[in-house]
Amino acid sequence: MPDLETLRHFLAIATHGSLAAASAQLHLTPGALSKSLKRLEEQLQVTLFDRDGRALRLNLNGERLRPRAAALLAQARQVQFDFAGEKHAFACRIAAPALLHVHWAETLATRVAQSYPKATVGIEQMSEAQALRALVNGDADVALVTGGVLEGLDARLASRALGDTEFRVAIGAAHPLHAARFPGGAAIEDVVAHDFAALLTPPFAQLETGVSSDGWHDERFPRTIRYRSDDLALLCKLVRTGQALAYLPDRLIRDLGLDILPIGGCPYFCRQSVALVVDRAHAPGWIGHVADGAPWPPLEDARA
Repeated sequence: MPDLETLRHFLAIATHGSLAAASAQLHLTPGALSKSLKRLEEQLQVTLFDRDGRALRLNLNGERLRPRAAALLAQARQVQFDFAGEKHAFACRIAAPALLHVHWAETLATRVAQSYPKATVGIEQMSEAQALRALVNGDADVALVTGGVLEGLDARLASRALGDTEFRVAIGAAHPLHAARFPGGAAIEDVVAHDFAALLTPPFAQLETGVSSDGWHDERFPRTIRYRSDDLALLCKLVRTGQALAYLPDRLIRDLGLDILPIGGCPYFCRQSVALVVDRAHAPGWIGHVADGAPWPPLEDARA
């Protein structure tokens, strides 16, 4: 009978598609991981992967095993949580787009650390589609997404509303328009005359079909996007040093120590709801203890 550790090895290989990448995550040698996989295949009397050079792709047997292995590991973690409580040493795996790391994922991670001193927290950057897929595959415990992906959500997943975030123009103290913050703000014509920095890839699924990657109405108020990068730290540095403005979520702007530039004559703002998503059948037992309370409202079904 396969043991839990062997199933954990199998899931890591399935996620990464190679022994080298999976062994790095598990802190094992590729040789040790290869022996573990061989032992599992011998126990089940089937092959689980198709080999293509060094790449490993799940075959039909592997696809059948993957959800069952994830379920067994989730049940084992739940049993341990039920008996160990706050003494439980577990790994919290959060999957979310980069713009939801600051504030949203950070708040969840802080609560886990405060409630469970022996727990570790990993926050992995993924697109919303990738984060939801990671939940289904057992590669994440929690996904943070925006409301745009909740319609048609996989029936195996459950969503909970956390709150809203509204995009605003971020500005640094060194920017020429910074003085326009008081009072009345800056005219929209003056704002679009200055350079912007924007993410190269749309951060949320709902923005993928828009004119701009960040939710700005470029068809109405065209800008010059001088800098494009998916490196959020770089974008923030460009804003902080006054080289560019950026259209970012308000909570992110505040948590990064930047300022919000009030704008006159612009009726458009991009508002996104934020939700926490878990697997209905295998939601980690700790999630109910850390997801409720300030500064988030009591959790409500985001699709209600």
